[in-house]
Amino acid sequence: MKPIFDASCVKCHSGDRPKARLHMDTLAGVLKGTKEGPIVKPGDSAGSFIIQAVAHATKDDKTWMPPLNNRPGIKPLTPEQIGLI
Repeated sequence: MKPIFDASCVKCHSGDRPKARLHMDTLAGVLKGTKEGPIVKPGDSAGSFIIQAVAHATKDDKTWMPPLNNRPGIKPLTPEQIGLI
């Protein structure tokens, strides 16, 4: 998973001012989650927000990750990448 996060998430979710206060550059940061709460539900990948966001399965497209038309030009994750997460 780390190579996927490094390529698709860390650019925006790291450093002193990570988007949504979510650090995806460390396991501790991923497990801590966002200012809104956890993004991972251990044992429940389908119920984990991170899976819903990267699969673009949330009702609010503002929560899709990576966002459409993002500045760095990061492409959506493939079904294979989502399955690995």
